[in-house]
Amino acid sequence: MKHLLLFILLISTPLLAQQRTLTGVVHAEDGSPLPGVNVAIKNTRQGTITDTNGRFTLPLVKGETLVFSFIGFTARELPITSANEYNVTLAASTHTLGEVQVVGSRNANRTKIDSPVPVDIIDLKPLQESAPQVSITQLLQYVSPSFHSVNGTNAGDAGSALNLSQLRGLGVDQLLVLVNGKRRHKSSNINWGGLGNGATGYDLNAIPTAAIERVEILRDGAAAQYGSDAIAGVINIVLNKSVDQLTLSSTASSRRRGDGVTTRTNANYGFALGKNGGYLNTTAEFATQAISILPGKDDAGLYLGPIYGGGANTRNYDAIYTKEIDEAILASRGIDRHHFDRRGGGSNKAKDALLFFNAAVPIRQNAELYAFGGISHRNSQFTAVYRLPGWTERNNSFLYPDGFLPAMENIITDKSFAVGIKGKIRDWDVDISNVYGKNDFGNVITNSLNASLGLKTPTTFDAGSYNASQNTGSIDISRYFPKALKGINVAFGAQYRVETYQIIAGEEASYSKADLRTVYGLDTTATGIVYQTKEGSIGLNGLSPGSQIHAGFRPENEVSVNRSILAGYADIEANITNKWLLSGAVRLESFSQLQNVTTYKVATRYSITDWLGIRASHNTGFRAPDLAQYYYTETSTSFQQGRAIDQVTASNQSAATRALGIPTLTPEKSKGYTAGFTSQPFRNFELTADAYLVDVNNRVGNTGNFSATDVNLPSEVRTLFVQTGTTQAKFFYNSFSTRTKGLEITGSYRTPFRNGTLSLLLGANFVKNEVTKVNTPKGLEAYRYIIFNDGEKARVTSQIPGQKITLQGIFKKNRLTYLARAVYFGSVTNASALNATFPKPDYFYQKLKPIWVADVSVSYALSKSIQATLGVNNLFNELGDYSDPKLSALNNPSVIGIQNGSAGIQPFVRVTAKL
Repeated sequence: MKHLLLFILLISTPLLAQQRTLTGVVHAEDGSPLPGVNVAIKNTRQGTITDTNGRFTLPLVKGETLVFSFIGFTARELPITSANEYNVTLAASTHTLGEVQVVGSRNANRTKIDSPVPVDIIDLKPLQESAPQVSITQLLQYVSPSFHSVNGTNAGDAGSALNLSQLRGLGVDQLLVLVNGKRRHKSSNINWGGLGNGATGYDLNAIPTAAIERVEILRDGAAAQYGSDAIAGVINIVLNKSVDQLTLSSTASSRRRGDGVTTRTNANYGFALGKNGGYLNTTAEFATQAISILPGKDDAGLYLGPIYGGGANTRNYDAIYTKEIDEAILASRGIDRHHFDRRGGGSNKAKDALLFFNAAVPIRQNAELYAFGGISHRNSQFTAVYRLPGWTERNNSFLYPDGFLPAMENIITDKSFAVGIKGKIRDWDVDISNVYGKNDFGNVITNSLNASLGLKTPTTFDAGSYNASQNTGSIDISRYFPKALKGINVAFGAQYRVETYQIIAGEEASYSKADLRTVYGLDTTATGIVYQTKEGSIGLNGLSPGSQIHAGFRPENEVSVNRSILAGYADIEANITNKWLLSGAVRLESFSQLQNVTTYKVATRYSITDWLGIRASHNTGFRAPDLAQYYYTETSTSFQQGRAIDQVTASNQSAATRALGIPTLTPEKSKGYTAGFTSQPFRNFELTADAYLVDVNNRVGNTGNFSATDVNLPSEVRTLFVQTGTTQAKFFYNSFSTRTKGLEITGSYRTPFRNGTLSLLLGANFVKNEVTKVNTPKGLEAYRYIIFNDGEKARVTSQIPGQKITLQGIFKKNRLTYLARAVYFGSVTNASALNATFPKPDYFYQKLKPIWVADVSVSYALSKSIQATLGVNNLFNELGDYSDPKLSALNNPSVIGIQNGSAGIQPFVRVTAKL
């Protein structure tokens, strides 16, 4: 022990001798002291804040540069010299520190508080260290009031692998995503159920969170500035540019019953390229998600109906087949009812591996070559409803005597690469770029069967795949004229985009209906000769075709299509006076398969005083239907009152669609209005409020279900039923128009508190959606309630929380950081189909109560470089309402979880290192 103490003393003595203490005072240009200034040693965890007299004391262990930063002042860096005392003056800035706005304005000097339209700028660094959430969609869900995203299992099949995003309660395909200001490609998947029924959306989780510096959310229509899709707004993801710092982070969490264990580990490191500010920032991330069970009570979702008896898919127990018979069979087989539990209650089983980079190299004094992009490979397993042994038309008891739980393995590969050059040419800023992105979705069905093949059926199927790509070439030119009026920024540019979409058929066993037989008839020629005719096909044994859970793509479903889009825009921002800003933009976009579309936008802001401004905007927008919405077709199984129903979704370009009288898709068009105010009544406090109204005409959605029992349907539709072995069909169509009205409020405050720093955040969004028109094709007036059914109406009006409020506080003092947060999700109304009754199907409505979800965490700096965090998501285990027993008569009620996809209380642990 003595030798150990001597060794420690010998080692620590020179270290203590080398440690210095830096002190000083920070003041404004008028000489007044500045309390609450961040003082940090660059590229380390060492830091402090100034006290009420503007003074600071900071031990120095390592480092060469001091960084001083404060909201409302220009950040300043000073080299650490031999001196121990530093007196620093910070210059006032019109910018809010770290919140220079990119999205929504092409003026590089615009900040979020003086913007004529509402913009959120979210610094992810403190959230990545303290918040329970780890994916970008969930981080934004709990901090941005107008952003909404729930776990993908609220959708079905492949859609469960994605967490799609909404802004202002509008569609998942009515927002635009940019990365570093450049248009990003969408997922190739068409989603069923959830937020994006019949829509494609953006897979934000294909970007590792550690690669992101901040997120900018433009909460206003911006199609005139950025093009198709930007009806609800724009999300711009700004990538990290830091160098000479390795950041490592690993997070693990578990649900209440030990299921659904989640891990996410990432590493970020930046290299300096040359000595003139070049950089290469790289990120690697690996994540796992274990299988989860339905949240709530331990017997949530437990099946109560017949298990082994014939006809278990169509009836309850009766006098002939009793529950006692079932229980005796279960006991003899050594299993109980939990053997048939549903999985995936809140999350899929998944593995994600992601790589991303962001780079730039100065090539001359006023020019820069840049590139960014990455690749992600993700495996996500969706498990459907257990196929019970008594479901005789879906199970083969020789292969699965106790039934089976089919799984859909989605193999998702996402690739993107952007390259460009930007610089000055005669005082004009010029940016020339090309961005390519591709999303591949493979579908492998496991632990399944094709019942119609009998014992010849495989149990694993290649169900085919689909992919979508986008290549965008752009030139953007802008210039600021300081002497024109009080300053005018002029921007214009052009863009050429090529989009592709492809479906590749699966193996024959994944889609075939083995019992199809040709029906022959007899006819007679004019001369009396009798001949044989083919009258179509019919299925003989009634067994379900194709791979269970999701049938494969058929050869006739294969497509390989593309389209090109040429666009040009002009954008002007003019400071008419020192107080009045006026901006406008116009854009012409020409599609190779659609008519030309012209959109415009005007916005203004007026500063009533230095601390209060009012703003307003008006815009027109559009969204061109995605190629997938034109050409996608699929066969899957849905459940209505516990009964399995095979459904086909027909391509918008199919013969069945045309024969039914549904026209080809056309662009959605919108008009939007925003009015509000911005305020900074005192230092470090910001408050904004904006009211908005958005009308969207001719929105694309899925129709309701047409039934195979309807003898009035055209022969092409009846043939579709026979070929696919389905009993219901739905179609893509511009079926409805909506009006969205809302109010958004944001506030933030940062102040010294008890020798630490307290940051407070408030956000609220109150929104109401209503359907203003239903477009019924001529000749289909009798199908009014099927063309646009009550389920689709609920999805776009009442299944999105009409109120969302976020309250968050982060307190940092010495080595400790505390986070406390509460998020309010308003009431929603769920609508579930009971049947496909003509002319108006029956639906069951359930209103779900509002919920509050609370998160807490505490972080402790174990050293200057390592921090540990412990915390809990959903501290009070708020689950929301259970499904109504009237709807789930054969199952114990389970948590619906529409508001936030809640999986209940979820503790987590995180270790972060900055080296």
